[in-house]
Amino acid sequence: MPTAFTDEELEHIRSALIQAGIRLSKELGLQKMSVEKLTAAVGIAKGSFYMFFGSKEDFILEVAEYTGAQTQKMLLSRLNGRRKMSAHEFMEFFSEYLHSDFDLMNGLTVEDFFWLKKHIKKQVLFDPDEQIKTAELWLSLINDVRPGVDAGTFVNLIKSIYAIREHGDTMVKASMESSVQVLLRTIEVYVLSLIHISEPT
Repeated sequence: MPTAFTDEELEHIRSALIQAGIRLSKELGLQKMSVEKLTAAVGIAKGSFYMFFGSKEDFILEVAEYTGAQTQKMLLSRLNGRRKMSAHEFMEFFSEYLHSDFDLMNGLTVEDFFWLKKHIKKQVLFDPDEQIKTAELWLSLINDVRPGVDAGTFVNLIKSIYAIREHGDTMVKASMESSVQVLLRTIEVYVLSLIHISEPT
C-alpha cells in the first residue's frame, strides 16, 4: 500500500477498518482485538491506523457510533414512517438487532466489559442514568405500553439477555437462543401487563 492515500482511498480504508472492527470484536472480543490484527485484516501498515484514529479506544468509540447510527436506521425502517409501533413489533425489531452485526455487545465477555470500563473514557456508555433515558425513549415508541412501566426494570430485563451471553460458557449452549426469545417475550409481557411484584418481607 502507498504511504500517501487519495481521499477516496482514505474513505475506503476508514470504512474497511470499521467493518473489520465489527467482525474482529465478535471473533476475538474487544480486549484481544489489537491494532496489529485490525490493520492486517485491512492490508495496511500498523502505523497507517493512526492516520485515522488516535488510539484503539478512539476507534472503538467510532465503531460504536457507526453501529448506533445503523441501529437507528433499522428502527426507522421498522417504524416505516409511523411515530410508534406495537410492543410486539418493537420486540421483533430488538430481536433483529440482537442478531445483527450492529450489536457490539453480542459476544462481549466479562473480561471485555471490565476492559471497556477501564480504557474507554466516555463513561456515559456505562451510566445507568443514560441507560434509563434510552429506555424511556424506546418505551415512548411503543403505542400499547401500559402506564407505570419502570424504565429501570425494562433496562435490567434487557441486560439479563446480555448477562446470559456474557456467561455463555456456563449456560446450556443448545438452549441459548430459546432463552433469549423467552426473555424477549417476558419483556413484552412486562410492558403490556400489570405484573404485581411483592416487596420482600
